[in-house]
Amino acid sequence: LFARLEARRWLKDIEPRLFPEDGRPDHGEVVEVYGPEGTGKTELLYHLLCRCVMPETAGGLEVDVVFVDTDYSLDMFRLVSILDSRLNAGASLSMTLAGSEDAVLRSCLSRLLVVHCYSSSQLLFTLHFLETTLSSRPSLKLLLIDSISAFYWLDRSEGGASFTKQEEKLSKCSELLARLLRWTL
Repeated sequence: LFARLEARRWLKDIEPRLFPEDGRPDHGEVVEVYGPEGTGKTELLYHLLCRCVMPETAGGLEVDVVFVDTDYSLDMFRLVSILDSRLNAGASLSMTLAGSEDAVLRSCLSRLLVVHCYSSSQLLFTLHFLETTLSSRPSLKLLLIDSISAFYWLDRSEGGASFTKQEEKLSKCSELLARLLRWTL
């Protein structure tokens, strides 16, 4: 979870129960969500994502989000279901201001960029692409990666006996993420 915060639009109160002190991650902060399989990590990302893309009139933050899906675990039907449910919970004002329910839902989804990566090489290319995207899309505030370690075992087997080769691509991903963090400061 990577948060990019600015004075105009930021992630204040993205989830006060997760960030109780001031309701948001600090500027440029990286937050890792980890746990055993089936504990709801991806579900948590869905809820954070929905809060970000929802219009302010419906209690959202109305910012752009990039979701990098390396596990191919993104269930678009589940995501739309959560988004629709959250929109309906605060529906009266948002529907009046924005028009039809479908139009509001489409507007929310237009603030989401989903990228599927099937290898650590493709993840590296995606992170390079994000450097350019950050400069051209100031409304982009959140980068979600599910999961940064998806290619660990594949990279280990491709690296052979050399530990350096095994860790090479993941190390480059870490370097790129560090550069992206510096970009946000």
